[in-house]
Formats: sequence, structure tokens, C-alpha cells
Amino acid sequence: MECYNTTSESTLTEVFRCFICMEKLRDAHLCPHCSKLCCYVCIRRWLTEQRSQCPHCRASLHLHELVNCRWVEEVTQQLDTLQSALPTALAGLGSAKPDSDRDKCLSHLEKLSVYCWTCRCCICHQCALWGGTHSGHLFKPLDEIYEQHVTQIKDEVAQLRRRLMELISIVQEVERNVETVRSAKEERVREIRSVVESMISRLDSQLKTKLLTLMGQKDSLTQETEQLEHLLHEIEHQLHACTRSELIVKSNDLSRMINGIRKKPMTSFVTPPVPADFHSEIVPPYDSSTFIMYNFSQLQRKADPVYSNPLQSKGLCWRLKVYPDGNGIVRGNYLSVFLELTTGYPETSKYEYRVEMVHQASRDSSKNIIREFASDFEVGECWGYNRFFRLDLLASEGYLNVTLDTLVLRFQIRAPTFYQKCRDLQWYINQIQSRSQSCLTPNENKVQATRFDSHPSVNGGITSDVGTNPIPSTSHDCPPEKCVSSTITKEADSTKMEEEMDTSNNVATTSVTPTNKITLTSKSSNHSVGSTTSDSSIQTQISQVFRLYNDNFA
Repeated sequence: MECYNTTSESTLTEVFRCFICMEKLRDAHLCPHCSKLCCYVCIRRWLTEQRSQCPHCRASLHLHELVNCRWVEEVTQQLDTLQSALPTALAGLGSAKPDSDRDKCLSHLEKLSVYCWTCRCCICHQCALWGGTHSGHLFKPLDEIYEQHVTQIKDEVAQLRRRLMELISIVQEVERNVETVRSAKEERVREIRSVVESMISRLDSQLKTKLLTLMGQKDSLTQETEQLEHLLHEIEHQLHACTRSELIVKSNDLSRMINGIRKKPMTSFVTPPVPADFHSEIVPPYDSSTFIMYNFSQLQRKADPVYSNPLQSKGLCWRLKVYPDGNGIVRGNYLSVFLELTTGYPETSKYEYRVEMVHQASRDSSKNIIREFASDFEVGECWGYNRFFRLDLLASEGYLNVTLDTLVLRFQIRAPTFYQKCRDLQWYINQIQSRSQSCLTPNENKVQATRFDSHPSVNGGITSDVGTNPIPSTSHDCPPEKCVSSTITKEADSTKMEEEMDTSNNVATTSVTPTNKITLTSKSSNHSVGSTTSDSSIQTQISQVFRLYNDNFA
């Protein structure tokens, strides 16, 4: 019975305790969503200083929605009266508190009532007065020390509860951040889908236009074909149905009909083919160059790597690196071809590339050997094919022109998206601006800075992902060999650029760029990006870059 009463008392006390401050309810109010009781001061402070939601059930909550529980005060008063009367009733029944037996001195079986400050322990009054162990020590009332410890613990518990509420608040902030990030991602996906659907619609429109043109050409040719077949059928009929005299009479008419058809030139039926190209608004076109290797047999005997002239592409500089006699373990067996990024964006970036070997024995482009892949390039790295083609089959398969002793390779490079292409171009603009500023006098610097600041394509360009770091020094000692697949490898070689370019007398390169692109630098310009150039040359490059930027990305 005693245990039941104690448990009931504890349960009632917990029910009528504020779940925020964990103290006795003052001006009790109730959450309409979870029916939890709390002090009005506590919940008002929470809703005004933290957020407008119940700290217990997380439901949206405002001050005017709280339910005032006036009956709680009467219940708590009755509960206090019951708690004060319970010990007396239990004493009348001959019962004692469970703690009364434990709070006794083991030596004197007296109630612990004194706290020895010197020894930091609880003792009874006999230990303090006559025990001798605590002579001359400092004593304090046990109840006073107990209240101090209880107060200290309650303060620390309150701090922990505040910390808990702060952590809950932080968790809720993180949850809202998660929802914000997910919503932003979904919004971006919807934007991309909308844009892609518009692009597909425009491609369908282009296809419809091309098909209408082709169907018109086909209808015209079909009509002419049917007319000619009808005439041939009529002539055949006359040849078989007419008598000799009738045929002689009709021969002039038949000849006039035949000559009338023959007078129309065949060129009138030949129409230019409709190009099968569809402009992509997502993926940029390739920048390409052709590499002609003269005296290939001599280069093969020397077994040194051969380099193409650089291909300038939106501020990036590429070149083809060819081992005429193979590289490493495939030397003497395979032609090895690699693509090298000599100057470019300072961070690792993925680029798509093609390497094509031209079939010189015929004009059939379908016989050309084409390898294409995408790799992550750093400045100075080479990626390509260690086993591009067997050397013993170059001449017999028609790829090596034995008469001229030439081998023709084409290579093409592009960024996978217009965004990356624009990023590279913005980086190149920043480099040219930095070089231009370093070459100008202080007064010219002010004028040039004003001109750059007023240029819309610079102020409105991509700057979030493109820094203004100086151009990195490029090391042309290639890293160790790394296999990507059975055909793609990262080329490994330690030959310096100055030594590599000694073979330039044996090669020739022609650069090919799309018609709507502007070549940023001339092929004869072999200076490094970090070298000093004349002011007029820099200004010319800046103008070219601005035109290219506006044509492609404005």
C-alpha cells in the first residue's frame, strides 16, 4: 500500500509539471495538438525566441492557440496538501521513509545530521562531539549542504535541458536545410527537364524542315520518273502495235517527245544534299586539327616521340604526341598515340577527344580508324592509346602512303558541356587581363581597368567557379603509366618539351575550327602563357577572346 501511494504521488507530480522547465506549473496552458501542459511564461518565451512550433510534438503553434487551464492551479494545491499530509499518515501507521534507515551513522546508529567540511563526509552529532576523529574540524548542518548540492545539480540539469533544447533546435535547422537542398535540387531538375524538352522540340522542328525539303525533292524526282516511265511505255506500245507505215508516220512525233524529255538537263534534278547536322545546345562542337607526319619511316627508325603543332582551343593548348615505333612494352609492334594538355585550367577536368587515322589508299572515310574516349586531364598529362594500330599493317591496309611516306592523323577535343567551355574561356580572359595589367604603366592600368569593368561580358561572365589564380608552371615530365582500359592509357615519359620539339622539321599540322569560332592565337605563336608579350599583341588577343565569348556565350 505504501509503494502504491508513493508511485501514485510521483505520477501525479510528473503530470502537473511543466515539460519545458520541469518545475511546478505556473499559469498552466495546454498545447491543442499534444495536450501537454506547460507554464505560460516558458511557452511564450519558446514561441517568441525560438520558433512557432510546439517543442514536444513539433506541430505549428502560436500564442493565441494555447488553451488556458485554470483548473490546474486547484489540482496542484490539492496535490501539495496531499504530499504534506502523507508523511504524517505514514508515521501514524508505524511506517518510515525508505531513506531514514540509510541516513544513519554506522558507528552510533544515529541520524546523519552534520557535514564535516574538512573531511568532506556526513556524520552524526556524536561523531562530531565525542568521536575524536573530527576534533577541530569545520562543521556545517547537513540540511544546508544538501540544499546547496540539490540547487547546484538542479542548475546544472537546467543547463543540460537548455542545451538539449538548443540541440533540438539545431537538428530542426539541419532538417529544414535538408528539405531546402532537396527542394533546390528538384527545382533544378525541373528546370533542366524543361530546357531539354525545349531543345528536343527545336530539334524536332529542324528535322521536320529537313524532311520537308527532302520529301519535296523526292516528289519532284518521283513525278519526273513516272512521266518518263509513262513515255517509255507509250513508245514501246507504239513500236509493237503500229504497222510499218503507221510507225513511219508517227516517228517524227515520237522523236520530238523523246528530244523534249532529253533537253531537260540532268543537273536540274541534282539538288544539294541536306546536311545531317543538328546543333546541340548542351554539348559544344569539337575543335580539330590534322597532323601529317612526313618521312614516317625515318621517324620510325629514330624511335623518338613526335609532336604536332599546338591546337589552341578557348585558352587551352593541346598537342598530339606520337611514338612512330611504339612506346614502352609495345615498341616495334604498335603505333602509340597520346593527347597532351600543355596549357589549361589549373584543376583536373574531363575532356572528350577523338583520334582518327586517315585511310590514304582510298577516299572512303568509313575505313578511317577512329578512337574516342573521355579522360580527366591535368596540365602536362598525356592520355591516349598505347596500342593504337599495328605497325606491320600500316602500309598493307592503306593507312601509310608508301609513295610519299606520310601518315595522316586527325585529333579532336571538346569540353563535355558549354558550361565547362565557358569556364575555360573565362579563365583564359582572366589570364590575359592579368598579363595586360602587368605590361601597362600605372596610368594605362587605370584606363584599362575602367574599360574591363564596363565590358558586359566580363561583369556578367562566369566567376563563381573560375578563380584568378596565376597560370601554373607546367612540368612536362609525365607521371607514371596508368592503364584506364585495354586501349586507353596515361602516357609515361620524361622527355623535356625543348628536346621533344626538335622533330618539328618532319611534321606538318593544319588546324581546323568550326566556322563560327575565332582562333585565339596564330599557329606560329609558341610562347608560353606566362611569358612577356607586347602590349599590342595582348590587346589583340583580348579583343579576339571578347568576340569569341560574345559569339558563343553572350
